Amino acid sequence: MPDTRAPWHHWPIAILTLAFYLIGALDFTFTYFRLGFYTDNFSPEQVSYIRGLPSWVNGVWAAGVWGGLLGGWLLFQRNRFSVLLLFLGFCVMAFLTVWLSLFARPSLVGIAGWLGLYVMVGTTAVALLFYIYARWERSVNKL
Repeated sequence: MPDTRAPWHHWPIAILTLAFYLIGALDFTFTYFRLGFYTDNFSPEQVSYIRGLPSWVNGVWAAGVWGGLLGGWLLFQRNRFSVLLLFLGFCVMAFLTVWLSLFARPSLVGIAGWLGLYVMVGTTAVALLFYIYARWERSVNKL
């Protein structure tokens, strides 16, 4: 009979994945609903920029963070569909990073500086690593 227990590294990675996407979901929610305790930390230019984002950008952003959060939960539950949802989360982060950097006016660097770009690139890389882990775990453990 095969061993169906999760490997020791599954739990810390699953918890980190959940925390990562929970932070993203909270960031989206607090920003989208313009909660003062959160958006008061932004400059007036940044608030104006966020309010001026096209609706489709907000929709893509929401799909990425909420899909990623569900993917993190499914990873925690050792469900094979976590791979698909974590891939969605990564693709959305990559797409938004490219779009906000190259096509949005002003660009991400123009509104948030180089640090804003580094944060977006870094979060995209982390999302990629979570997807790679979920895919690897699915192939090794046959989730």
